[in-house]
Amino acid sequence: MYGKLQQISRVLIVLSAISLVPAFMAPLWSYGFSAPQYPEGLMMWIYANRITGRVDLINELNHYIGMHEIVESEFVELKIIPVLLVLLIVSGLAVGLFGGLRSLLAWLGFFAISGLALLGDFYRWLYVYGHDLDPHAAIKIPPFTPHLIGAYMFLNFHIMAWPDWGAFAMMFSFALGGVALVWELAHLSAQASLGISRTADADRKERSQYRLG
Repeated sequence: MYGKLQQISRVLIVLSAISLVPAFMAPLWSYGFSAPQYPEGLMMWIYANRITGRVDLINELNHYIGMHEIVESEFVELKIIPVLLVLLIVSGLAVGLFGGLRSLLAWLGFFAISGLALLGDFYRWLYVYGHDLDPHAAIKIPPFTPHLIGAYMFLNFHIMAWPDWGAFAMMFSFALGGVALVWELAHLSAQASLGISRTADADRKERSQYRLG
């Protein structure tokens, strides 16, 4: 019952694995800051393995409210995420080429747990940065949590946070895997219905032959 995957499912899973490649090159998350004194805006991009943008200037501004500096080397996640992406790509290709339904379920489960864990860890960092404030900072503010996504005002800054192309590549990849799973389940359901129908036909024929006999 849970043998080889259908050909279309294999193609979808291989495409799903390949579509994770842009997550290495494109930003996963972006932050934009604008204020009257910075009308051109300040940008910060979070990649799988680095943080770029006007991080130096953002750190200077954060210093006034007592936030820790954003230091790339402190984020062990920037070393873990590329490894995680490689594992997802390689295991996804293996499932698409050689796997069955159980391996597809395991891969999607691993994918989902990894994505949720990364989002949870991201939120944890935001909480820490907004709550572990220097009490001797020049500007005193109550503890807060920067938004994970969306637009909001903070002091005189308009801040926007949103998932970027790398994150969309991961979402698209997971969606393709989900489509493959739905296709497989629909195929199994059709096969089961066909088996029940054949069994019923066989029973009817057997009863008919018994009556004739």
